[in-house]
Amino acid sequence: MRGAGLRSALVFLAAGLLVGLLLTLKEGPRAPSGPAPARRVARELTISRPGSPARILFGASAEGTPAMWMSNGPGRGTLQAGVHGNGFPFVLVSDAAVRSFGLGRVDGINASPILVYRSDDVVRLVFGLSMTEAGQPAFLVHYTGDGTRHEFLGRYCDDPGRVCTR
Repeated sequence: MRGAGLRSALVFLAAGLLVGLLLTLKEGPRAPSGPAPARRVARELTISRPGSPARILFGASAEGTPAMWMSNGPGRGTLQAGVHGNGFPFVLVSDAAVRSFGLGRVDGINASPILVYRSDDVVRLVFGLSMTEAGQPAFLVHYTGDGTRHEFLGRYCDDPGRVCTR
């Protein structure tokens, strides 16, 4: 029965789109009814609902690059997305203190995608494609509680300058 209901809904959706398209084509292009709306420029835009702690903030990061922050109020986790000053994008999902998080970003001379997981302010797992080696082979690195590094797959360059050598 669920499949039949879904098919019916899709048929009605397709029929509605077709009727709307035909009516639009029959009417032809319409002249603008008034002046074009003025362009609005803002340094920052906050979207929230009265009485709710949830909010979305669009603005510029400290580097002056585009960024977005989403939270469900003070003391809650956040989602941040944006572009670093070097032009590489990132997405960060974290606790309120940004001590435990998952970070997706592009990094290194190969502009490679990587994922970093931290817990209690310590990197625990990093995986992605090589940031420095030709062909971008995959890597997977785990750090134990005492900070010991274990490379399960490939090689991860954790030098801040990304100038790792073999």
